[in-house]
Amino acid sequence: MSSNLDTAPVAAIDLGATSGRVMLGQLVDGKVELSLVHRFANGAVALSTLGDGADTGALAWDIDQLWEEIRHGLAMAFAQQPDIASIGVDAWAVDYALLKNGQRLGQIRHYRDPRNELAVPALEASFDRKELFARNGLQFLPFNTVYQLEAERQESRLAQADTLLLVPDYINYLLTGMARSEWTNVSTTGLLNLNSGTWDAELSEHLQVASLLAPLIRPGEVVGNLRGSLAREFGAHAEVRVLAVASHDTASAVAATPLASAHSAYISCGTWGLVGVELQSPVLEPRAQEAGFTNELGLDGTVRFLKNVTGTFLLSEAIREWNEQAETDGSDSVKLEQLLAQAEQLGVPGTLIDPQADSFLAPGAMPERISDAVIEAGGKKPESRAEIIRIVIESLAESFATQAFRAAALGGFVPDAIHLVGGGSQGSLLCQRTADRAGIPVIAGPVECTALGNVLVQLRAMESRPWTTGEVRELVRKSVDWVSYQPRLAKNLV
Repeated sequence: MSSNLDTAPVAAIDLGATSGRVMLGQLVDGKVELSLVHRFANGAVALSTLGDGADTGALAWDIDQLWEEIRHGLAMAFAQQPDIASIGVDAWAVDYALLKNGQRLGQIRHYRDPRNELAVPALEASFDRKELFARNGLQFLPFNTVYQLEAERQESRLAQADTLLLVPDYINYLLTGMARSEWTNVSTTGLLNLNSGTWDAELSEHLQVASLLAPLIRPGEVVGNLRGSLAREFGAHAEVRVLAVASHDTASAVAATPLASAHSAYISCGTWGLVGVELQSPVLEPRAQEAGFTNELGLDGTVRFLKNVTGTFLLSEAIREWNEQAETDGSDSVKLEQLLAQAEQLGVPGTLIDPQADSFLAPGAMPERISDAVIEAGGKKPESRAEIIRIVIESLAESFATQAFRAAALGGFVPDAIHLVGGGSQGSLLCQRTADRAGIPVIAGPVECTALGNVLVQLRAMESRPWTTGEVRELVRKSVDWVSYQPRLAKNLV
């Protein structure tokens, strides 16, 4: 790595499914320093509330509000650090904007929109799941972009559009005016052929989007310069580059995960839990598809061989439901931290639920659905909110441990540790129970792993010799704190 210990600051726009943030990052005395500038809420909204006259149940993202928050955060960032050298954007996967002559056509639909499941049989009449997996290596999920586009074909926007951009690419377009598609996020759509490393021509033609796809760009490449009007709005003192980072948020998170060895597994835990291992080539065998694993691309051409499983969504949805009830009846609001402390005092539940069950996919009425799942699995209805929380934590830990070992086995090894990063790494009960059930150490942290990976790609782009993946992770180990959870004796598992 460079002997230069300090660099100019960079700004990271990190958009998650429940919140977004603008952060500053800088290399100071040989360590990466991150600082939060602006945090804001995000989440699904009814499409009808955005003025599109949509059917009841249709879901979208309020992307215009997100853009306002991003601009506000960047203005704050430049006020703190006028010499920001670059900006990078990462976000959730699969969802997209359609544009015509540079203007967005309608809203960005939410991946949990019920229209997607209805489109699955229509696409699979032409491309069955085995063929799709052989092309793109992706786990079947009804919200994968290819199914969304099949649903889109039945509406009017595709015929009107001239450009399709995934969410982080759309934000980059708003920042620069340049339409580019970043490689790691494109690998989540189903439209990238893993054998050729390019857009899948046959599938794109079938979905009628071939002419809408923007040129591919890799992490570290320049998207363009910040628009002059925005530079003046933010108070930028010099030309600011907008860089492609590993724009799928999980790709950024894994890039900044300080893996102990090539045989370590990882869990990027937020709304979703992305459980997997890092490989040098995809696993396209039928058994990988049958086990529900996916091959997504990471930094420097690595493969994120993983499974999308439920993360903290069940917890956040239960808390949201209880607080809506509290607001209605005038009672005190519910705090997850308090319920977690109570849950930790309870015994290990005898009945677990499957967090990946289809019944948990949509938002709403989560405590009732969890209770119903416990009863359906042969258990008794939970008697308290803390008991519901403990059942969810224990079920997530079992899911995480099981899938980490399955991913490693399909990759050809036994895992020696599990790195749990992201917001879920702050949950000591979840981390400890995952270690207990896996029988190997769980190394928790960093929390802001996604933003850190975003910043690291930008910082290394400043170097005359870009850092290797190993050097990036060594820098992470020097820069952040983490906690190691050792597995307890088997007798403590019950």
